[in-house]
Amino acid sequence: MASSKNEWTVAGLMSGTSLDGLDIAVCRFRKKNNGWSYSIVAATTIKYSSAMKKKLSSLMNTTALDFASTDAFLGEFSGEQVKKFLSSKKIKVDLVASHGHTIFHQPEKGFTTQIGNGAYIAAAAGVSVVSDFRSMDVALGGQGAPLVPIGDKLLFNQYDFCLNLGGIANISFDSNKKFSE
Repeated sequence: MASSKNEWTVAGLMSGTSLDGLDIAVCRFRKKNNGWSYSIVAATTIKYSSAMKKKLSSLMNTTALDFASTDAFLGEFSGEQVKKFLSSKKIKVDLVASHGHTIFHQPEKGFTTQIGNGAYIAAAAGVSVVSDFRSMDVALGGQGAPLVPIGDKLLFNQYDFCLNLGGIANISFDSNKKFSE
């Protein structure tokens, strides 16, 4: 769905395998002639309790019922935390973007699963949510990191290459671009 809107304020959520907690970053994106610019408005990390860390780290070896329950719980928890954070900072956002918390990621076998149900985030936060970024990329034969290259192209197009150091390192570049030497 294309939009003619030239400015977006988005709350991005991330919960990584380090189990540090739920990261919330509110960013403002503005359309430029050849891409987008961004600024970080506010950010925080909500630390996970010991019980939450234990639950998330053992989820891949649990029952389907426990898995589904935790998916809903993490979504509701995330939505509540977003709502509290935005209220405390007096910030309004256009949407929440949630990567989710990865439980299974085996793109070479054709699947990936992140929990933190987007519908529960939206219900608790009272804001529209986009989520489940990896599934379509994996279904199309990708590695499940579809946002990195497009984000690099739109936000950092002044660079020939971008290095993303996350759980695994990714290098993005435009193969059609003539690079300077």
